[in-house]
Amino acid sequence: MDVDVRNALDKLFLACDHIQAVAPKDSVCANIKETVIADIFGFIDSISVARASERKSFFAKTYLEGTILSKPTEVLPILCQIDNQVLPGQKLKTAELYVSFLFELGRNYSLSKYDKRDIDLLKFASEINRMKDYISKQQSLATEQKEDCVALKTQATNAKSNVTSKAIQDDTNEAVPAEESLETLLAQLNALIGLSGVKQEVNSLINILKMKQLRAERGLKSPDVSKHLVFSGNPGTGKTTVARLLAKIYKQLGVLEKGQLVEVDRSGLVAGYVGQTAIKTQERIDEAMGGVLFIDEAYTLAKGGTDFGQEAIDTLLKAMEDKRDSFVVVVAGYSSPMETFLESNPGLKSRFNKNIVFEDYSKDELFAIFQAFCVPYGLNLDHDAERFLMTYLDSLMTHKPENFANGREMRNLFETMVANQANRLAESPSISDDDLCCFLKADLPAWVLDS
Repeated sequence: MDVDVRNALDKLFLACDHIQAVAPKDSVCANIKETVIADIFGFIDSISVARASERKSFFAKTYLEGTILSKPTEVLPILCQIDNQVLPGQKLKTAELYVSFLFELGRNYSLSKYDKRDIDLLKFASEINRMKDYISKQQSLATEQKEDCVALKTQATNAKSNVTSKAIQDDTNEAVPAEESLETLLAQLNALIGLSGVKQEVNSLINILKMKQLRAERGLKSPDVSKHLVFSGNPGTGKTTVARLLAKIYKQLGVLEKGQLVEVDRSGLVAGYVGQTAIKTQERIDEAMGGVLFIDEAYTLAKGGTDFGQEAIDTLLKAMEDKRDSFVVVVAGYSSPMETFLESNPGLKSRFNKNIVFEDYSKDELFAIFQAFCVPYGLNLDHDAERFLMTYLDSLMTHKPENFANGREMRNLFETMVANQANRLAESPSISDDDLCCFLKADLPAWVLDS
């Protein structure tokens, strides 16, 4: 059993149970879970080149207690209709949960040594993209219909109150971006490759904040919980991604008002003349109010001597004291320099008492990250290319370079291979779909082949 698939399926089934609980017994919604399950088996059929029956049987036995439903119905239009018309106020959209589950299921197959050879990755990617496009179009149509209703209502009000037509147009054309629910954000966090320790720490922090809110609602006192964090670890381990999700999660919990992430480094805080650094730092703090100020390579602020970095630290500490409930600061960087940075100032150590460590990715996690870059475009490795890549990753884990960049290494590798493949195919007189979707050994860069 794959934990990510299980979690995604549980969230989907919870949404289906809610729909069935509120739906009339004679409506199509009353049996929505069965319809969803039947369509899942249809999806497995559609992306399987071989062994579809075996794959469906295993899925049924592992996740559904042996139940296999046939006669799949296209369930996505039904889910979109429920989301947009029956339950328009529901933040957690069932259609999006359904597609997220199918993505996790297909990704699990594409990463499995036992399954991936019999999975049509191009079909998988195109199906996911098709469904995402369909959901987006249906949401746009629903928004347009809602705006039309608002426009009609505003026009009626205008006739009574003699409000100008320009004012009406300004009011009705204002777009309000849809917010992601807490459940969706947590699902995105838990769907990240690797980072098991980070996920555990963040989920624990969220649970503490939830209990703090519950105690406040019941008139009970709670110990102070520092929301400011240290993210320590090598580059490319997902620190910025987690910080961005955390900002949105804090907003959904009511801890922050806006939930935006303002990302800076030393150059964004420190100026070249006396007095200017405080102004520059305060501008970034003001920009981060209601959200998270993420300071990458924060240890570079504490160089000592006459450096202006200390001025930035002093300004930051004062704002953290004066506006302690208005914004959150996350400082990030290499583990050892971050420890030295926090020890350099008693005020820093007292305000940043929670350190979340981002471990380097394992060989299998790096390979999964590389495949995650490939899947949306229907790309895959042939046998020789995969064998050489795995040998390279083995060597990389044994002899990590000093500037090892983790996930960024895989992004750079992917982009290099896309360029190499393009150069190779440009010289071919005829190019098939299979050619476009397959990386060969020849597409691997020299540093991989020579490892």
